[in-house]
Amino acid sequence: MKISLRAMSWATRFFWIIALTITITCVYSVTLIRISFEEPTTYMTEEDLNIMLPIILGNEGYYNIADLNITTQLLDSENSQISKATTYVSQIPPQNNTTILHNISLPMDEIMANVDYLFNDSNFTLLCSAQLSYANLVPFSLETNTTIPWGAPLFNFTTGDPTSNMYNLTHFGVIIPISFENHSPYISVTGVIRVEIINRAHQVIGEGSVSMDVPPGTSYDGQLEVVVNATLIDGIEQVHVYVETSMFNYGPIVIDYE
Repeated sequence: MKISLRAMSWATRFFWIIALTITITCVYSVTLIRISFEEPTTYMTEEDLNIMLPIILGNEGYYNIADLNITTQLLDSENSQISKATTYVSQIPPQNNTTILHNISLPMDEIMANVDYLFNDSNFTLLCSAQLSYANLVPFSLETNTTIPWGAPLFNFTTGDPTSNMYNLTHFGVIIPISFENHSPYISVTGVIRVEIINRAHQVIGEGSVSMDVPPGTSYDGQLEVVVNATLIDGIEQVHVYVETSMFNYGPIVIDYE
């Protein structure tokens, strides 16, 4: 009986030693979990801008990570949610760095509906949270954030003062200088710039367009000429400018004609 009690006492001590060791090493290992981001890549679909974000999760501890859920929220400059995405990873072994490819979709129709994003640079905030089970026992969560720059595709959009000159004996040419910078690192501004000449009766008396293809990080500097009947040139009141692309449409930009 004394031997049994002694054996039970030693077993109990051994159990608590093991439990304490696991607890200490588990708590210490949790502090060794690291999360970081690599440079994202982007690609376009018909309606969305997709950002493939490599997330590096470092498990430098002694136990495996299981049931990892990574959730990201993309917020605009006013902290309104633009997009939300989740990626699940079943297991990450100990002493291992794992690259997780996390896909974020940006609804371009909603973003481009905000005129400010067409003409002004901004920053989006990416909130990232991870929930996991450590050592198949301990629930754990961590959060981090980063900034994703937004470059305006029509930054510094400028229309110069319209001028006119004699096109032929019966018509005048109205010339409108137009320039802008495509600060977007993601999209090309491909489409047309269209101009309407409006008379004092608010009727369209002339119309013209020019094609454009402005890759990311480049600028556009050109002019558009619209031919107007010479008998109507004195009745011009306004010039309306429209920008029409596969990703967005904007206009009219109204210029008073003097």
